[in-house]
Amino acid sequence: FIQSNLRKRSFSSMKINKVIYAAVAYTLFRKPEIYDFFEGQVFLPIASLFPPETAHKLALWSVQFRLPPYDHNRKPVSLRTTVFGMTFDNPIGLAAGFDKDCEALNGLKRLGFGFIEVGSVTPLPQEGNPSPRVFRLSEDKALINRYGFPSKGLDAAVKQFKKSQPRITAQAQLPSNTRPGFHKIASDNENEINFEYNKSENSSMISRILSQFLGHLLIYLFEVNTCKVGVNLGINKLTKNPTNDYCTGINKLGKFGDYIVINVSSPNTPGLRDLQCKERLERMLGHIASRISRQEKASRHPISLLLKISPDLDNNSLEEVIDVAMDPKYHVDGLIVSNTTISRPDSLKSSKKNEVGGLSGVPLKEKSTEMIRKVYVQTKGSIAIIGVGGIDTAEDAYEKIRAGASLVQLYTSLVYNGFGSIRRMKSELCKLLERDGFRNIQLAVGADVPEVRNKTLSDLHNIYHLPLISPEVLDSIVKPPMSDRSFDGTKLIHIDEEGLSKDENSSDSKEDEPDE
Repeated sequence: FIQSNLRKRSFSSMKINKVIYAAVAYTLFRKPEIYDFFEGQVFLPIASLFPPETAHKLALWSVQFRLPPYDHNRKPVSLRTTVFGMTFDNPIGLAAGFDKDCEALNGLKRLGFGFIEVGSVTPLPQEGNPSPRVFRLSEDKALINRYGFPSKGLDAAVKQFKKSQPRITAQAQLPSNTRPGFHKIASDNENEINFEYNKSENSSMISRILSQFLGHLLIYLFEVNTCKVGVNLGINKLTKNPTNDYCTGINKLGKFGDYIVINVSSPNTPGLRDLQCKERLERMLGHIASRISRQEKASRHPISLLLKISPDLDNNSLEEVIDVAMDPKYHVDGLIVSNTTISRPDSLKSSKKNEVGGLSGVPLKEKSTEMIRKVYVQTKGSIAIIGVGGIDTAEDAYEKIRAGASLVQLYTSLVYNGFGSIRRMKSELCKLLERDGFRNIQLAVGADVPEVRNKTLSDLHNIYHLPLISPEVLDSIVKPPMSDRSFDGTKLIHIDEEGLSKDENSSDSKEDEPDE
């Protein structure tokens, strides 16, 4: 078809062949297995030859132009989870720092993350600290950075958000008797668009490859998705009023993000970590809560507020931060645990281990996980936790979830494992859940913290909007086979195919469901 149309337009055979070869190469490159091979054997080794900050810019550029393949399996049912009143396709997210100025939003949404966090964004443009300001510790699979919030400012971020269109994918199957070709599939949601290609068994290899190429082009142009977006707010280095900086960020970006992060824990901005002391934190969050309330009324857009804390807090300081976060008047919906650390474990091998800045990557894993466990115990699981720090494999992510994290984030892992690791991590996480008998990732949250694990009454009530049930029922729920079981002759609970608990004996009334 393409050959005949190109000939009508007087294209030479050589040009036609080039178009076909380019289409074949592009289609093959979009296949995950082939992309993973090139990423591991070509792209990452070449990127390691560049200075870290240059490699970072190249990676961001590749995402902007959507070079990594589209993840078609972003929604495994067992990984679907509800946090902050929002449904996430999976619990794996991108930590702040990769896309500081919101320049690759649509490209990042394609990679398979359940959510992405952009920033940190400062009110006014600033250069950050002088270069070099990021260092690879390859022997330790770690990074040290002292960026210091380089940012193009809030106005530039607003422009990028306005350029980014909300996109949601629709999945559907065509009837077997549908004629070969592309078909736009209708959806109940007017924002959902999907194109399906029905292949004929008699189609030639070249026509199938060209059809896949055109299919990728259609997805490139029309795809939409449900990946959530968080906005991480920072302060300008020379600011005299940090609270005003955060409130300004909420005013301008609050309506664009699914949640807002108040970053008070970066080690690279002088005085920022001092905002974690109880008195200053209470005073600041009081103003922020008031501003968010007004912003929500004005925009009719709910804003979830998160606080990102440092892994270097001592026990007393951590307890104070948690006490403030749990105070209802500050409307803090969750904690991100944790930022980079200024400590240097004895296990570090790299010659660059003494560079000034925040350490991230594998050496931070144990410290971060232990802090997640402490926060989960102290809050009794009543506040959502996003676990960050040292996640390199699916087992690392699973460990943080079992320690109490409802969601997890990664960043340094991408430097050493590439974008293909997101897809692999989700697949392996599904296998870990199946191994341990969990039908849904939410049932694994806090599984390694027995002192809080028995507090399942409010867990299932908050997660699934059910009447309160006894802890013994949760144990029966997570053990396969997932058959219906009764307790006290009153209620029956089972897990449906989407991993969500349902009350068999309840009526159609919505007494236990929260208001919209």
